[in-house]
Amino acid sequence: MPRFKDYYAVLGVPPRAHARTIEERYWEQAHELHGDPTRKAQKRLSLINEAYEVLASPHKREQYDRQHAVFNSNGETQPRPTFMTTLLDLLSKPFRPD
Repeated sequence: MPRFKDYYAVLGVPPRAHARTIEERYWEQAHELHGDPTRKAQKRLSLINEAYEVLASPHKREQYDRQHAVFNSNGETQPRPTFMTTLLDLLSKPFRPD
């Protein structure tokens, strides 16, 4: 099974980041890597483009977030959250309208 890619970590933004913040980070990183002919920079740029493509689209981001919630930081699956853990998690976070 392929390892799960954490697109939020790729762009260096938190999972609750606003779309504008995601776009700003994308352009900052893309500008830094633009014109660098090394293979490592080109791979990094393609990964940044892939992350931005998913996180910039509200529909794709929603699907990704659902999938992202099932994986932990090691790329291994976690048990599905119960209703109570989900409710407690939502109540413990401050309200931030997007």
